[in-house]
Amino acid sequence: MQALSARLTSKRLYIADLAARIESIENGRTPMSATAYRLYARRMRTAVAAYPADLLAAQLGSSHPSVLQAIEQQHFEAEGMMTGRGSGRALVAAASLLRRLRQAAR
Repeated sequence: MQALSARLTSKRLYIADLAARIESIENGRTPMSATAYRLYARRMRTAVAAYPADLLAAQLGSSHPSVLQAIEQQHFEAEGMMTGRGSGRALVAAASLLRRLRQAAR
């Protein structure tokens, strides 16, 4: 159990570092580099996927908005809908609209 805790701690620190770098670019404190930004974002997606989402949101969500955004993006890619209140209704409404558009196109 101790090894697992050390791995999660190490991964959490890595994610926090990536989040700080991404937010620094987004806030203009660091000069924009598209290559660096894409690299940090890709690494963030990979690291977030290997960490329990609820735990990560509780630990880093309040201090790093980019972490919450990465978690939400991961959830959207897996489930096809955003998190939060009303997300199920929005998914049903979008599916209904898509069906109507397909029928109108025929």
